[in-house]
Amino acid sequence: MSMLKIILDNADKGYWLRRVREIYNRYDKNGDEQDIMFCLGGSIAKTELKPLHLVTFANLIQLLFDRGYKVYFHQGSNQRVFNYIYNELKFSEYWSKGKNHVDVKISDNIFNLWRIVDPEKDFYAKNVENYLKRNYFEGKDLSTISTIMLEAFYNVFDHANANNNAFSLIQYDAKKKILYAAISDFGVGIVQSVRILDNTLHNDREALEQAIRDNFTVHSTDRNRGFGLSNILNGSDCARIFSGNGLVVKVGEQLRTFEARFAFPGTLIYFEVNLANSEDEEIINEFDW
Repeated sequence: MSMLKIILDNADKGYWLRRVREIYNRYDKNGDEQDIMFCLGGSIAKTELKPLHLVTFANLIQLLFDRGYKVYFHQGSNQRVFNYIYNELKFSEYWSKGKNHVDVKISDNIFNLWRIVDPEKDFYAKNVENYLKRNYFEGKDLSTISTIMLEAFYNVFDHANANNNAFSLIQYDAKKKILYAAISDFGVGIVQSVRILDNTLHNDREALEQAIRDNFTVHSTDRNRGFGLSNILNGSDCARIFSGNGLVVKVGEQLRTFEARFAFPGTLIYFEVNLANSEDEEIINEFDW
C-alpha cells in the first residue's frame, strides 16, 4: 500500500483553513493503518505559523489517528519549519508518548500545545498567566488572560463532545506585547449545539450570533453560565470565532458576523490581547473585618 502525501504549502489563514476542511472531508473513512505523510511547503516561514495554524494542524493529526491512519511528518523542502514543529514543539510526543502538554525548551515566546482535558483546564489557564508574569510581566495583573482561556476551555467541554480532539496554544510577541491564542476542536461545534436548541434559526451565522449574546446558554452542563463567548470577545482586542459556516470577526470595537463559504468542522476560537497597558497587580497586605 503506497504512502499518501498531504502538502500544506501556504500559511495564508483563509487558504490554511480551507485545506483543513478539505483534508477533514477527504479522509473520512477507516484508514486501515495506511501511511499518511504531512509536508509543509518551502515557502512557509516559521514566523508565519501562528497558534491558529498549529492547533488546527494538531486537530488533523488527531483526526487521522482516530480514523485509523499512520501519520508521519517529513521535512521536505522546509527544514526550518520541520525542526520547529518536530524538535522544538515536539509534536510527535503528543501521539507517540500520549502526552497532553510538552514544555518548550528552546523558544521562549510560546506556551506550547495543550490537549484540552477537563481535569487540567484550571491548572493550565493559571499556568499561562504565571508563565507570562514570570517571563515578561512581573507584578502585573494578568487575570484577564486566565479568565478568557477558561471561558474558551469551558466552551469545549460544554458544547463540543470533541473526544480529545481539542487543542490550544499560546504565543507572545515581546516586541509588540501582543498575546496570540487559539483553541480548536473537531467536535459537534457551537452552531450545531445552538441549532439543536432552537430550530427556528435559518443558518449558522444566526446560530453564532445567538451564541455570543450575553446570558445565552444551551444548558449543556450545570456550570454553563452563558457568558463565555461574550467574555472572550469583550476581553480581546482582535478575535475570530468560526464554527460550521458561522464566523464572528472582532477588530477593535467593531464586531461583524458572516456566513462563510466553507464550514469549519467543530469550533475555532482565535484571539489577540495587547498586554502593553496591563495594570499593576494589587497586593493586599492587611485585611480588616
